[in-house]
Amino acid sequence: MSKLFKRYGKGIGIYVLFSVFMWLSVFIIFPQVLMIEYSFWKYDDKAQEKIWEKTDELDAKRFDLEKKLKTNPDNSEIKKEIEVLSKEINRLDILSQEPQKVYTTQNYEYLFGNTLHRNVFLKTIWSSVLVTILALIICYPIAYYLAHVANKKGKLLIFLGLIIPYWVDELLRTFAWFMILSYNGIINNLFISLGIIDQPIEFFQNNSAALIGMVYAYILFMLFPIYNTLESLDKNQILAARDLGASWISIHKKIIIPYAKPGIAVGAIFVFMMTAGTYAVPSILGGTSGIWFTQVIYSWFFDGGNWNQGSAYGLALLVLCIIFIMLMLKLFKVKLEDMAK
Repeated sequence: MSKLFKRYGKGIGIYVLFSVFMWLSVFIIFPQVLMIEYSFWKYDDKAQEKIWEKTDELDAKRFDLEKKLKTNPDNSEIKKEIEVLSKEINRLDILSQEPQKVYTTQNYEYLFGNTLHRNVFLKTIWSSVLVTILALIICYPIAYYLAHVANKKGKLLIFLGLIIPYWVDELLRTFAWFMILSYNGIINNLFISLGIIDQPIEFFQNNSAALIGMVYAYILFMLFPIYNTLESLDKNQILAARDLGASWISIHKKIIIPYAKPGIAVGAIFVFMMTAGTYAVPSILGGTSGIWFTQVIYSWFFDGGNWNQGSAYGLALLVLCIIFIMLMLKLFKVKLEDMAK
């Protein structure tokens, strides 16, 4: 903190600290704490029924007292008892209108006990890992070419070719892939005209279309971290290895890939988390069998109106993503400081 004040002054330093505090509090900590709290409680229908039963019981007792009061209208004790009962009945009526909360782990038990939702959860995780691997396979050679092979003009043209399509909204790009991969789309017509296939491929009957769409949607989040890392690699190390007779496979295995580990880790984390948390792409390209876990969460929140169950599902996905981050850091032996660099 003292370094911050010395470098930027107290005014800007306090502004930066306040901004960071507000960002962490409002956009990260508070929503997550609220989601955790929601995920551990549910409305207790039995407690609600007990309140109604107690209300009916007191109401019947009041009715009997009112009958007695008609035969003895001057009885002050009966009047007081009726007044007390009326106040208690009114209190229970107000209480019955407010759903009774009970803290429980049933929301999580339902997730892991529901075979369909558990399978969707596991399929989402596996598909996200597969998208991450495919993005890495595609992006690593492109990143290396951009960092150490392409000249300035070629690099500029490739970057423009990569970035310009992303000026278009994600939904429009996804719908474009829907038309490309549809039963009578460009891909099927091209394959049939070339004689590769006899019948159109039904991309939407499995995860193929969704995987292709997600790889395309998030590929730059893998490419740029790897490129930024490889760009700082000294070319003399590669040249020295070549002069000593090392093969290209050995150079990539022993020099380039170890150096690119921070970029690969960052890219893998970005792609995995965005794929696991996406909603639009699987909704459009997933077809009938391509249900994504985020669609189940959306359904709990907006279709079923069960925010508690939706929070439990969302928290389960969040915990999974955090575990994946830790695994990537451990697998690539990368520290958070290395990722920041």
